[in-house]
Amino acid sequence: MALPLLIAAAVGCCSVTGVVRSADGVPLRAHVHVAGPAKADTDSDPRGNFVLDLPQGAYRLTITAPGFAAADTDVVVHEGERIEVALDPLGSGRLREIGRVTVDGRLSVSRSSVPTREITRADMDASGYDRVVDALANVPSLTFARPGGGSRGAVAVVALRGPDPSETRITLDGQPLNDASTGDLDLALFPSAVLGAVDVSEGLGPEDHRGADTIGGEINLVSLRPTATPTRMLRLSAGSFGTTSAELNATGRIGRFGYALAGGRAHSDGYVHDYPATLNFTDSAGDPATVAVRLGSEVDVSTALAHFTYDISRRATLRFRTLTLDNRRNESAAQTAPVDPRNDAPGADFVGTGPQTRGQSIRATLLGATLPLGAGTLAATTGFSSTGVSLVRDAELTPSGATPYDFSLSDRLATTSVEWTRTAGTATFATGLSARAETLSSADQFAGTLREHATSVWIRGAADVAPRVRLAASVVQSRWSTFGTSTDGRIGVSVDDGSHGAFRFAVGTGFRAPLLAELATLPVSALTPDENCVAANGNPNEHAEHATEYELGYGKRIGTTTVDATLYRSNLRDAIEVFYPLGTTCPGSVSTVVAQSFPINVGNVIYQGGALRLTHRFGALLGTAEYGVNAAYPTSLPATVANPTSGAELVIGQQFAGIPMQTFSLGLRYAHAGLHGALNLTAKSANNELAQGRFATLDAAIGKRWNGVDVTLAGTNLTSAVSGRFTRLGLGTPYATMTGPPLTQDALVLQPASVRLILTLR
Repeated sequence: MALPLLIAAAVGCCSVTGVVRSADGVPLRAHVHVAGPAKADTDSDPRGNFVLDLPQGAYRLTITAPGFAAADTDVVVHEGERIEVALDPLGSGRLREIGRVTVDGRLSVSRSSVPTREITRADMDASGYDRVVDALANVPSLTFARPGGGSRGAVAVVALRGPDPSETRITLDGQPLNDASTGDLDLALFPSAVLGAVDVSEGLGPEDHRGADTIGGEINLVSLRPTATPTRMLRLSAGSFGTTSAELNATGRIGRFGYALAGGRAHSDGYVHDYPATLNFTDSAGDPATVAVRLGSEVDVSTALAHFTYDISRRATLRFRTLTLDNRRNESAAQTAPVDPRNDAPGADFVGTGPQTRGQSIRATLLGATLPLGAGTLAATTGFSSTGVSLVRDAELTPSGATPYDFSLSDRLATTSVEWTRTAGTATFATGLSARAETLSSADQFAGTLREHATSVWIRGAADVAPRVRLAASVVQSRWSTFGTSTDGRIGVSVDDGSHGAFRFAVGTGFRAPLLAELATLPVSALTPDENCVAANGNPNEHAEHATEYELGYGKRIGTTTVDATLYRSNLRDAIEVFYPLGTTCPGSVSTVVAQSFPINVGNVIYQGGALRLTHRFGALLGTAEYGVNAAYPTSLPATVANPTSGAELVIGQQFAGIPMQTFSLGLRYAHAGLHGALNLTAKSANNELAQGRFATLDAAIGKRWNGVDVTLAGTNLTSAVSGRFTRLGLGTPYATMTGPPLTQDALVLQPASVRLILTLR
C-alpha cells in the first residue's frame, strides 16, 4: 500500500473503513482489492474490519473470502466512507452467488447482466405487508393471474415477462416449488412471517445456477436465517374484515450452532361473510333448479419454520431447513357471482360453484452442506417438497374443473444438486449437476400416479477480462423423461463507463418442459363436457417450448440518484397453447362429449419490453419510481387455440389477455428518529388481469418505534380501486378475436380499503 499512501499524502488522504461479515453476521477474514485512481489491497482482521487510505476519487472494490460469493461495489471517496459487506456462502440458495455491499445499497448500480432485485423483510415490514403477493404487486415486470376471482383468498399465481406462470420458477432457498399440474405455485396466502427476503430475477441470466427450465425468470423466497446476535420478535395485528394475526420468531447462535425459528397464525372473515344468496344450477336430471346458500371469503393460515446451521469451520457448514404452510379458504364468494351484476342484494340470483372450500398445504425440507474441496468449495443440497390441494364442494351444484386450479391434487418433488465453485481474484468458475424426481396424483383428473425425472449438468464462469469489463457465461444440458434433452447457453457482459455507470448485455436460451397434467390422457367416458359439449383432455405428443432472449441495459449513479434502464426481447418457439374446436354445439343436453380440447405446440410468440427505474434519496426519505412495458403477442398460430391461463382466444399480433401493456409503480420510504413510513402506488393499463380499465392501488403505512416496541398503522388499496364483493359477469374489458365478435370477459374485483394495527415487540 506504499504507492496509494504516497499519492494520498500529495492530494489529500481519506480513510475508508469497512467490515466484512457472513450473511448471518459472523465476522470474516476477507481480501479487499481496490481499482481506480490508485490501486490497493488489504485484508480484514479477525473481527472482519478493514481500513483503506485512499486519495479522493471513484473506486471499485472487490471483496472475496474462501467459500463465499464475491462482492463488488463502487465507492466515491471524498471525506471517508463506511462500507458494510455481507457475503453469502456458496450454495446458500440465493438466486445468484453475488455478495451484497451496503454504502447506500438502494443507490448502487447493478452489474448483473439481467435485472434483479431484492425485496427485504425490512421492506415488507415497513409497508405493513404480511403476504408475499403484496410486495410482488409493486414489480412492473410481474403479472398476476387470478383464475378464480380477485379476492384475497382466491388463487393468485405470478408470471414474469409473459402470460404463462409455468414459465416462471418459484423456489424457497433455491428449492423448486412449482408443481407438475399447473406448473406454478399459488402464492395468495404465502406469508412473509417466515421469510428474510424475496429475490426476483428476470429473464435468462448467465449467473443463474439452477438450470435452464425457465423463461420468464425466477422468484426465490429466502427463508429466515440464523443471526450472529440473538433476536426475538412477537408481532400481533388486528384490522378490517375481522382480520387478526400473531407471529413469533427467534434467531441467534450458540457457539457454532445457528438457529432461526418462526411460526404464525392468521385469520380473516373476508369482505364477504355469511352472505345469503339464491344459487341457480342444473340438477342431475338436466333441469334448472335453485337452492339457498351462504357465501363467504374467510381464510385461516398457519405457518412454521425451523432453520438450523452448524459451522464445522469457516468454510464448512451443515444446514437443515423445514417449512410447513397450511391454509383453508372459503372460495364461495370468489367463485359465485350475481346473474344480474346490478343486483347483488342478499337473496338475489347467483350462478357459480356455490359453497366451495380450498385447502392448501406446502411442505419443504432442505438438507445442505458446504465444504472445502481442493482450491474451491463444494455445495450439496437435497430437498423434498410437496404441494397438496383439497377441494370440498357439493358435486350436485358444482361441475368439476371450471379452471385448471379446481382439482384436488398431491404433488411431490425430490431434488438433489451438487456444485463445485472456485473463486480466484475476480474470477469465478463452477460446475455442477442436479437430479429431480416428481410424482403427481389427482383423483379428480386422472387415475393412478404420474411420474417424471430429470437431470442437468452445467458449467458457468465469470471474470474481469479487462479493467472495466466483466464477462459471464454458462452452458447447461438437461435431460427430461417427458420430452428428451435440451442444451442451452447464456452469455453476458458488463462494462463500466468510468463515471459511475455500467452497460449490460446478455443473450441466452431456455425452455419450458411439458407438464405432467398436460401429458395425461383419459378415455372419453371419463371426460366432463362443458356447455358446448367439448371436454378437456391431455396430449402425450406435446413437447417442450424453447426461447431465445436478448437483454440490454444501462445503469448510472449521479450523486444521490440512480437511473437504470432495461430492454428485452424473447423469441418463444413451439409455444404451448390449448386447442379448442370452434363452432362445436351440443346435440341436446350437456351430457355428451362431441369434441375434445387439449394442449398443443403451435407457432411463435414474442415477449418484449423494458423498464425505466429511478431511485433518489432526500435525506431520510428514499423514493423509487419505475415504469415498465411488457408486450406479449403471438406471431404465427392457428385460429383455434387459446391461452391456458386466461382461456382467451389468441390473435396474431395482439396482446395476450390479462397482460397490461404498461405498469407504473411509485414507492416512498421514510425512517428517522424512530418514526417510519412507507407508501406504494401501483398503476396498470387496460387489458390487466382483472379485465378492468386502467386502475391504481395505493398502500401506505406509518409507525413509531420506542426502544423494543413498534406500533404501525398499515392500509391496503386505500382508494378502494376496482373493488367489490363479487365478480361482475360480462362487464370486463372485451377481448377482440379473429373468428367473431369480441370475447366477453368477466370483471374481477379487489377487496376495498382495509387497515391493520400492528404491534411489534422485539
